[in-house]
Formats: sequence, structure tokens, C-alpha cells
Amino acid sequence: MNHKNSDKRTNLAPRRTGALEWIRGHRWVRVSMPDGTRPRYRLCAEVCRCKEMTEARARATADAIAERERASMAKELENQARRERGSRLTVEEFGDLWTSGKLYEKHGEVNKLKPKASADDDRLRLKKFVYPTLATKAVADVTEQDIEEVLAAASRIGKSSVNGRTWRSKFQVYQVMHRLFDLAVMPGRLRQSNPVTHYLKPEKPKPPLYFFLYPAEFVALLRCHNVPVARRVLYALAVYTGLRKGSLYALTWGGLDFENGTLTSLKSKTGVLQIFDADPGLMKLLAAWYEYQGRPKSRVLIVNDIEWEKGREALALRHDLRSAGVTRTALLEREPSAEPIRFHDLRATFVTWAKRQGRGDGWISDRSGHLTKEMQLRYDRGARMLADLRYVPFPDISEAIPELLEPKDNVVSLAASKGR
Repeated sequence: MNHKNSDKRTNLAPRRTGALEWIRGHRWVRVSMPDGTRPRYRLCAEVCRCKEMTEARARATADAIAERERASMAKELENQARRERGSRLTVEEFGDLWTSGKLYEKHGEVNKLKPKASADDDRLRLKKFVYPTLATKAVADVTEQDIEEVLAAASRIGKSSVNGRTWRSKFQVYQVMHRLFDLAVMPGRLRQSNPVTHYLKPEKPKPPLYFFLYPAEFVALLRCHNVPVARRVLYALAVYTGLRKGSLYALTWGGLDFENGTLTSLKSKTGVLQIFDADPGLMKLLAAWYEYQGRPKSRVLIVNDIEWEKGREALALRHDLRSAGVTRTALLEREPSAEPIRFHDLRATFVTWAKRQGRGDGWISDRSGHLTKEMQLRYDRGARMLADLRYVPFPDISEAIPELLEPKDNVVSLAASKGR
């Protein structure tokens, strides 16, 4: 067909989807798109060769354009749908992505994202305090006022109004929400800013009094026949290493080097491996426990052997102290300005004793992990009190648990004391 310079439109084929048309000196093709539209596209690029195209070449070019444009729009529609789905993720859905580790698997170490040793604690706090209010709300729609409502509820749900207890619950909820929505900004890209602002951060009250065990009280606890042996081994580990409860439960026999007297903890709150020189008396006690258990290859402590309900460790500790004849009121009774002793206070006992022994902050942190300057100062006060009372910390506990003495002759070679 001979095409002349004309502004008239000449159809080269019936007008339909995929039809070729001649309009104002150029060849065009209609393309039926995934969104239902039917736009036209020129067959020529920057340099027009429309008049030179054969019918076969025009059809091949038209087909290529149609395939390309349809694929491009389909991809854009898919991306748009993905963005819309993401923008409607609920708080509970995104929280599950974070605490399950799937967010880390997808994005890696963006915004300091990493597998969390405390993921179970975060999951419980979200479930107890955050989801009742925000579970079904889209992450993108959460406002600062919504966060205020959650924090107000956390104050009401707090188990006790004893100085500092309610603040701790509220502050922990603030922390977990701040981190959750920080991750929603990046790498989640679900919103532009974090609604958990610094204006909402709970104000810290004056620190309550805290208590620690005296050496004689601790030895009495280890000697008490009414307390399960595994639980007494746990108490010994807590006081003589300063490790957190999760790290204690995770200890394996492979992490104990009896020949060199060292202990290795692979699980910590900060994710940092801990290896240190352990107390000789503790290592001898653990060697006896190893024989007592029949030289197992698994964890040092089996939760079922400890014989307490998870989350009730503080009640069990106070019950065990009473069973051991420890009657100090400050440890066992609630006071207006202080709480009775908790399991976590065994860690405080370790730090206080170490301070009394003259150990430096680095030595203590190698075992207990990070401690703020404020906490170090609190332990300093306890150490000075121990000095005033002339108590000697870290007594020899190698024979403190009577039930472990029977196989003692079999484990002398395991409990090398390195000449100390």
C-alpha cells in the first residue's frame, strides 16, 4: 500500500485489540492491557521508518510492543498490589514476622535487625499488652494516641504498684513497641515515622531498695534437703556466674572445661559468646553433679528436674529460703519501698559479692554481661555494706550440696583446680 503524507487515519486492519492503524504519518498498534485499558503505541522509535515497514515487519513489531507493555503493566500492578498488601499489614501480623525471625530472614541485618535471644519475652509482652488494643489495626494507621492508650493499659495491668514495678512493665512495653515500629519504618517500609515518640517514654522513679543473699544464707540454701538438687545447682550457677536465667538454662556439658576450669555460655541477651574462668568450688560442685546425673551429654540443667512452674521462680526461691531456715524479713516480705527477693536478685548477689571481693567492672561484665553505670553504683553500696559486716564472699561450695558428696571420689580428676 502506498502511504502519502496525510493527516488522515487509514486502518490497515479492522479496528480491534492488536489492530494496526496509520495515524498522522505513523503506524500504531492498540494493546489490551491487564487493567482493561486499550492504549495505542507507535511502532517506530526516535527515527521514523513507518513508511518503509512491510506488513510482516509491522505485525512482528506490534506483537513485540504488545508483549512488552503488557508485561510491564502486569509487573507494576503486582508491585502495587504488594505495596497495598504490605501497607495493610496489621500490628499483630508484623509483630509475628519480627518475633518469629522471618523479618530477619528476609532483610538481614538492616537497622541492626538480628535473631533475638529474648524473642519469647517480646512475643509475650506484645500479646499481653499491645495486641489487645492494636492487634487488628494496620501498622501504617497507628498513631501516637494509640500508643498512649497501650501504655495507659500497661500501667493498669501491672502486677503491683510497689515502687518501680509498674514502671518496669510500662517501660518494657514502651521498648518493645518502639523497636517494633522502628522496624516498620525500616526495613518494613510500612510507614514514614515511628509513633512511639520520646515524649511517651515512661519517667523512671527513684530506684527501689534491692536485696542480696549473705554468704551464710546462700550456703544454708544449698544444704537444704527439702529443695530439689537440680534447683540448688541452678542457684549455685546463678550466684557464682552472674549469668541470666535464659543463659543458665542453655548451658551444656560441652561448655564446661573441667581441666582448665572454664565455662562457656553460647546464649546471652546481647548475643555475645561468654567464656570465663569459673570459681574452683563451683567447678568441683558441677563435676559432682555431672557424675550424679550419670555423665549426660545434654544440658547441665533439665527444666523438669528443677521442679518449678515457669514464671514462678521468685515464689519458689522465697519458699526454699524459708525451708533452709532463712528468716530475714527484708528478703521475704513486701515492704512499701521494697520488693521481696526475686530470682534475678541472685545475679545481683553475684555482682555485689564480686564488688566486695575487689573485682573490676570488666571482670564482672565478662560474666554478667552489660551493666549500666547506675547499676554498678547500686552494687557498690551493697559491697560496702558487706565489708562493714565483715562477710567474705564466694565461700567454698564444692561440698555444699550433701547429695553430691557420695560420688565425690569419682570426680576428683574432672575438677582440676589449676593449683589454686
